[in-house]
Amino acid sequence: MGLNMENVLIKLLYLVGASVCHQLPERSYFAGPFKIPVCARCEGIYIGFFITAIILFIMFRKKESDLAPLYVLAVAALFVLSTVVDGSLSYFFGFSTNNILRFSTGYLAGSAAMTIIYPVFNYQYYSCPAAIKIFSRPWQFIVFIIISVFFIIAGILDIKAVNIALLYLSAFSVIFTFYFINIVLLLLIPAFSQKAKRLFSKYILLPTLAALFLAGLELYISYRLHMYMALLTAK
Repeated sequence: MGLNMENVLIKLLYLVGASVCHQLPERSYFAGPFKIPVCARCEGIYIGFFITAIILFIMFRKKESDLAPLYVLAVAALFVLSTVVDGSLSYFFGFSTNNILRFSTGYLAGSAAMTIIYPVFNYQYYSCPAAIKIFSRPWQFIVFIIISVFFIIAGILDIKAVNIALLYLSAFSVIFTFYFINIVLLLLIPAFSQKAKRLFSKYILLPTLAALFLAGLELYISYRLHMYMALLTAK
């Protein structure tokens, strides 16, 4: 019974991964016999987004709602550019890359995306957002980079115990990324925006339900499109 439940769970993880990724084995990490549900680059992007969300919610609890200083935005742009360059060189120019580069640059891109979106969430969600920049003090950004490097190293060392955790975390991070982007978009609707005084309040419930529904719908549509494209490629 336990083994069957594990098999069902693994299949669900792969279904989530298949909605956003081609899941090529040679471009993926493995947790023992199980392949991580997404390739190394996608794994980095989605886990980077999720881990950065946790870091930012812990570091900035004063409802900071202004974008980071210009130098942080410039670094974030370089983070995104790193994965664009890595992917472009690989797909279009035949450059020989590896999973270390894929995961690392993917993590940086996902982290950069969350760094931009987080203050937008604060501004739209709280009734009295603080007009303070995230990373207003350089030491905060330095600490953030150090923590990010730690998680990148943990991801690329290919340690079995860590990969087992990433097997589940990668799929969860995909769902979280879709959820969080949807909830930020829903908070643009006046009926939902700028009502809460704290993070966990009744004002998060309805947007959360709607965001989860939209995330599920989007992932399902994306999965069907991936399957359709796979059938066309196979012909």
